[in-house]
Order: sequence, then C-alpha cells, then structure tokens
Amino acid sequence: MSKEKNNTTYLAPTWLTRDYVEEKLRSYFENKCLILLNLEIKPALGNGENYASVMTRINVEYTTNSSKAKESTRFLVKTTFSDKDPAAEVLLDYGVYTREMDMYEQILPKLANLVRSELGDSRKLFAGTVNVDRSQNSIIFEDLSLEHYKVADRLKKLDMAHTHLVLEKLANFHAAGAALAERHPDIFAKNFDRGFFNQHTRGYEPIMKNLLQALSRSLELDPDLKERYQAKIDRLVENVMDYGEKATSIVPGDFLTLAHGDLWTTNVMFQYDSENHPTNAIFIDFQFSMWTSPAIDLHYFFSNTLQEHIRLKHQPELVQFYYYKLRDALKRVKYSGHVPSLFAFHQQFRSRAFYAAFASLCFEPSQAYNGKEEASMEQIISSSESAMRFKNDLYQNAETRRKMRLTLPFLDELGLLDIM
Repeated sequence: MSKEKNNTTYLAPTWLTRDYVEEKLRSYFENKCLILLNLEIKPALGNGENYASVMTRINVEYTTNSSKAKESTRFLVKTTFSDKDPAAEVLLDYGVYTREMDMYEQILPKLANLVRSELGDSRKLFAGTVNVDRSQNSIIFEDLSLEHYKVADRLKKLDMAHTHLVLEKLANFHAAGAALAERHPDIFAKNFDRGFFNQHTRGYEPIMKNLLQALSRSLELDPDLKERYQAKIDRLVENVMDYGEKATSIVPGDFLTLAHGDLWTTNVMFQYDSENHPTNAIFIDFQFSMWTSPAIDLHYFFSNTLQEHIRLKHQPELVQFYYYKLRDALKRVKYSGHVPSLFAFHQQFRSRAFYAAFASLCFEPSQAYNGKEEASMEQIISSSESAMRFKNDLYQNAETRRKMRLTLPFLDELGLLDIM
C-alpha cells in the first residue's frame, strides 16, 4: 500500500539541493560541464495516493558545454519518511527501501533484458533510473509523463482493456522472474521474503487491526450488514496476521516467482495511442516485491484495481487469460521448472484467496479515499481525534458503504470471513 502525506504537510528532503542534483545529473548525462541553472521542487502525489514513501517532482533547467542553450526536463525523486515519522518505523523492518534499490540497480535491468531479448517485447518495462543513493535511501527516476505515460483514475478503476494489458505484462514479468531465479539461484535469497505478511515481522499488524475495527464500527450504520458480518469482522481482527501469513507461505509444488507485491492503480502507468487505447503498461514502486506465488499479485490487483463488475464476475476468466500468457512466456524463456496445469493453477489461486479479503477490506478503502481528512499511515496507526475521524471517514462514507454491501457477501461466500 503506497501512500504519502497530504500536500499541505509536504516537506522537501533537506539534502535535495541544487549542488546535489547537479552532481547526479552530471553523472547521468555523462557530462562534467553540465550546470544546473534552476531547480524547482514540489510534491508529486496527492492526498490518498501514497502511504509508504515520499514522492517529489523536480523540474530542472540546465546548460551543457556542447550547447549554451538552456535545456529543461523533470524527474521524480522517491525517498523515505523522516526517522520521526511512525511510518518509517513500520517500514524499516520490512526492508522496503533496500529492496527497491536492489530492484532498480540489479534486478529490473536483467528482467527487462529477458523480456526484450527472449519474449520479444520491446516496450518499456519500468522507469529508467537516474541515480540510486543508498546513503539517502533515495532513487531518482525519469518522469514518464514526458513520454505521455499516466496513471489511470484510482476512483474509476480499470476496464477490461486495461486489465488485459496489465495481465499480459504481468505474465511476462513473472515468467522473466522465474527464469532469472533458475539461472541465478541466489538472486532472490536475501530480503525478498517480506511482503505485507511474512514470518519475520508484524509491523503492519496495528494497521490491519485498526482498519478492520473501523470497518466494524461502520457496520453499526447498516443493521443488516451488522447482523450478518460484524461478528466475523471482529473475529478477523484477531486473526488477520495469521491468515495472511498462511496465504503467503511457500507451499511445496506451487509455481513461484518474483511478485510485484503492491500492484494497484497508482503503481501502473499507461501509454495510449491516438485513439486513447492503452498500448503499454509499466510497473512502478517495487518496495514490496517478493519471492512467492504469482496468485498474490492477481488477488491484490483484482481486489484493489478492477472495476466492480469485472472484479465480482470475471475473475475465473481473467485467471485463465493470465495463465495462458504466463505458460507461453515460460516456454519462450525456456523455463525448465514445473508449470502447473490451468486446473492446478486455479487451485493455487484459490488457496491464496485470503489476500483478496485483506486487500478488499483493509487497503482498497484507503487507496480509494477521496475525503478531506489527511490520508497517511500515521493517521491509520494513531488513536488521535483526527486519526479516528480519518478511519471512520474511510468506511462510513457512502461509496465505501455501497461497496461493502457487495464485497462482504462476495468474500463470505468464498469462506474468507469464517474461521480458516
């Protein structure tokens, strides 16, 4: 779940100075004579669009030795929260910042090469990296909006055309990850075992519990839902971490690969043709990438990102669509491991289904938040007056209550609200 503080509380990193940016641009452009003339720093995301990092957009104006003319462009800078921010304390144990820097420096270039050379897909797979600075836990990326990439509306969510494109790219990503691990057996051995649920830390436990408790409070406003589901949600509060860890544990015989881990609307960018049809999708934000079942990505993506009728009515056919793309991609990269049948993969998908419950009930309401309260991880963790207003607003607004009338029966019929 990736979201940032309200723009009204945004503070630019103190180390992000003109001298710092000039040094990084000289290295990126391989031009020691580059002179940075102007630097403009501003927040890159709005309220409710990122909970696990700070995203900054920098506009730069510079000259080079080869041309006295001024040139301008822009980049994105991704940084951690300050040490005093409660979110930083939660995220540190998950190794998210080190992992994402590893992804951009070591993993993604190899995956992109595999996809391009062996899968024959020359489309961009991820944003180009300007600089990875481990001393500042920061990454500077190219700003893909300059190539007319943009994120879809997180409130309207994705239609079938966008969904098929994402699943096609995801199948290639997963196939390349499996092939890379087969060729380099230890490449994911370190720090790729800590998704939202894992065997090492339960830092997200208060977040999960506080959100489920807020959901339970909201059911007081609907007597029918209260009678049918409140006791189940209250029981889930105490079991959410156990169920989540069970759903993400490695099961012998399952097909495993590198999962994105946080695949939802604002972590996918689309490029369009002249008729506004999506032609490419790239993934961003790899903080929670992990070695696990690809079903994790499917459940999370379906639960948080798809338009309602697609999410509720079309999941089996979307699993089939993804599976055939994955199977074909694995064949092309000459993956020698076991590839399950479609029937077996559906079983694997079903066995990981609690990820749909956690994503639908805990994260989707916050990812779709469009209210006036400050949206941040601190607000979810805290019990302050403003924090309680935020959590209540997450679940008591009319749109979330409407969704829960559909989501709760859907999950309940699958047995995901019962004792597991």
